Amino acid sequence: MLMADQLVISRLFKAPRARLWAAWTEPELLARWFGPKGVTTTIVSADIRPGGHVHCHMDFPDGPRIWAKLVYREVEPLIRLEWEHSFSDPGGDIAGSPFGGAWPKRLLNSVTFEDAGADTRIRLTSTPLNAAVEEEAAFRDALDSMHGGWGGNFDVLDAFLAGPA
Repeated sequence: MLMADQLVISRLFKAPRARLWAAWTEPELLARWFGPKGVTTTIVSADIRPGGHVHCHMDFPDGPRIWAKLVYREVEPLIRLEWEHSFSDPGGDIAGSPFGGAWPKRLLNSVTFEDAGADTRIRLTSTPLNAAVEEEAAFRDALDSMHGGWGGNFDVLDAFLAGPA
């Protein structure tokens, strides 16, 4: 589902909530699936708690290295994560988009975890945070692309969850 100024994705995963929570909050597991399809993610530092962060880089095959920083606002075990998501530099400082153009420096992302029988429903939202008008417009223009990007990311998560626990 797409809203005018917010990305919203809901997806059912065939795994218990505790396994999904671990995949989102244990750095060694997060590195195995987080990022666009085809990237290799390396977690440089992680402290997943309110006020904590994840600093990582994603390497594309035959492509660039992209740095990201996630700063956690809320961590409600097994229920909800909320974080500010940004591109960063290797030192962990927030940076503009490596792709150029207007893009919000920070996105407010949240993910909720809900039991659905033996499965788990994830709901991810993403909204520009303190963005300029042209950055908000760039976000709106990229909604279809982001939906596809997170969808591919969730495909990788699905494959990871299907493997051995």
